[in-house]
Amino acid sequence: STGVRSSEEDGVVVYKSDLVPTEALVSESRVLGPLLSTVGVSSVVWGLVARPEFGDFAERSASLAELLSADRVGSSFVVDLALFALFQGWLVDDDLKRRGVEE
Repeated sequence: STGVRSSEEDGVVVYKSDLVPTEALVSESRVLGPLLSTVGVSSVVWGLVARPEFGDFAERSASLAELLSADRVGSSFVVDLALFALFQGWLVDDDLKRRGVEE
């Protein structure tokens, strides 16, 4: 299998033309960032204001805190989310270097 990511030590630059066409179409699309941002913002808005029949934000927050304090699976998802957020900053910087974007 051919790797897409180059090692920083060997100094190899990977160009869009080096990617499989389907992979290049998806991963290099300018629509991908705004699309995923829209999904994220919509999720946060949905979590804050949707489904009022389950109570207001304070009541739902208290219910979530109670659930996470007793549910090990739910707590592990929160830990996974925090780890993902930490690594995402590193991965984005690495991808920008791969694409040749200067800071």
